[in-house]
Amino acid sequence: MSYTLQPLMRIRQMREDRAAGELTAARQALAAAEEALAARKRDLAEYEDTKEERRDRIYAAIIGRPVSRDQIDIANEGVARIDEEGALKADNVVRAEGEVHEREAAAEAARVNLTAATKNRMKIDEHKSVWLQAEAAEQERLAEGELEDFIVRKPEI
Repeated sequence: MSYTLQPLMRIRQMREDRAAGELTAARQALAAAEEALAARKRDLAEYEDTKEERRDRIYAAIIGRPVSRDQIDIANEGVARIDEEGALKADNVVRAEGEVHEREAAAEAARVNLTAATKNRMKIDEHKSVWLQAEAAEQERLAEGELEDFIVRKPEI
């Protein structure tokens, strides 16, 4: 006699496999987000290291010389662009941190889903083992019953 809940067992196994795949994908996405965050932080650190030197070059081009108002405005615009670049790089770091937090939450949700899927499959496995034991006991009882039918009892005198 086949196990009645075998189709359910296959479904639970497929769900567990799918949840394991989703967890793996979530962990890979988290690793990629962490790498992107590290890259953004490196960009920001590189900017911070070169920011003053770049400003100094712009100022060195106009200090100590007679310059027009337009040249001063161009120099100020160059410095403003450097500052704007810094703000953008800092914003990129903040966004990358937000992405990492989202990926961490998704990985945690996937882990919870895998745990639930595993528990559900284990419940069916447990039920199957109990059912197999009961089935074996029933088969043994039937075999003993058949054996008793073949045993001839001697009449008592």
